[in-house]
Amino acid sequence: MADEQQTDTQAPAEAPKGGMPKKVLVIVAGVMAIEVIGVGAFLMLSGGGANEAAADIELDPENDPNAMIEIPIVADRFQNMHTGRVWQWECQIVIQVKRRNEEAVTKALEYRTAEVTAGIAELIRKATHTQLREPELQSVKRKLSVYLGEVFGEDAEGESRVERVLIPKLRGAPADF
Repeated sequence: MADEQQTDTQAPAEAPKGGMPKKVLVIVAGVMAIEVIGVGAFLMLSGGGANEAAADIELDPENDPNAMIEIPIVADRFQNMHTGRVWQWECQIVIQVKRRNEEAVTKALEYRTAEVTAGIAELIRKATHTQLREPELQSVKRKLSVYLGEVFGEDAEGESRVERVLIPKLRGAPADF
C-alpha cells in the first residue's frame, strides 16, 4: 500500500502533457476573425467602382455617334534621304474619327487613296531624321494631322473629321545593307 501512495503522490507532481493553453488559441482565433471581417469590409467598400465600370461597358458604342473608331490609312515603306543615306521607314498610320464621320472619311479615302499615300510619302521624305526618331513622334503626328485634316475636311459642325492620328509602327533602317 505504501507503494500505491507513492505513485499517487508522484502523479500530481508531473506537468500536464503538451498542447497550447486555451487562452492563446482563443486570442489567435479572435485575431483571425477580425482580419476576415476587415478584408471583407474593404472589398465591399471598394467594390462600388466595379458596378460603374460595368455600366460603362454596357453602353452600346454602335449607336453612339460620338464613339471613336479607327480607320487604317496606310501601311507601307517610305524612303528618306535627309541624313545623306537612304533610309527606309516601315510605317503604319491609323486615324481616329467619330462614328458619325466614318462614312464620309471612308468614301474620301476610297476615291483618294493614291493621293493620300503620295502625300504621306512626301511628308516622310521631307521629315528630318530627328523628327522620325522622336519617342512620341509629335512632329510627324502634327504634320499628318494637318495634312489629313485638309484631305478629309470638316463635318457639318465645322470640326475636323480627323480627331487623332495614330502611328502604331514607324521603324527605320538604312537601305544600303
